[in-house]
Amino acid sequence: MSHFDEILSSDDSIYTVRTQAPGPPGQLSLDETTVIESPSGDIFGYSQNAGMGWNPSHLGRKEFLILSTMGGIRAPDGTPIALGYHTGHWEIGLLMEAAAQEISRLGGIPFAAYCSDPCDGRTQGTTGMFDSLPYRNDAAIVMGRLIRS
Repeated sequence: MSHFDEILSSDDSIYTVRTQAPGPPGQLSLDETTVIESPSGDIFGYSQNAGMGWNPSHLGRKEFLILSTMGGIRAPDGTPIALGYHTGHWEIGLLMEAAAQEISRLGGIPFAAYCSDPCDGRTQGTTGMFDSLPYRNDAAIVMGRLIRS
């Protein structure tokens, strides 16, 4: 079997899907006013936050969005797993991690979102230039939507 075939093949165990698990400990602190007056999306978001492991007693604190153009995947030791389009693109994640830890330490709830970008230098002299520069406008729209959401 070639390396490519090995990547595309799969063990039948991937079809054994876990559909139930215990939920996280704690409970949402919902009062009558919150349930009646808050947008349903806020309460849904609280459920998601707790489900992802955030301490339910911390929900309702001030929330902060850390928005990034991070790309690529970096191993904990700094070696590349997948390259981003820019040199050091994955290092942005370290900055975001430090910012999120500080937000948490100060009592806030950090959120992180990403909208990566192509590198103009990589696309010079190719048809990629038709996308590289206009992408900046598209990315600005996406980032605006992530912020508003």
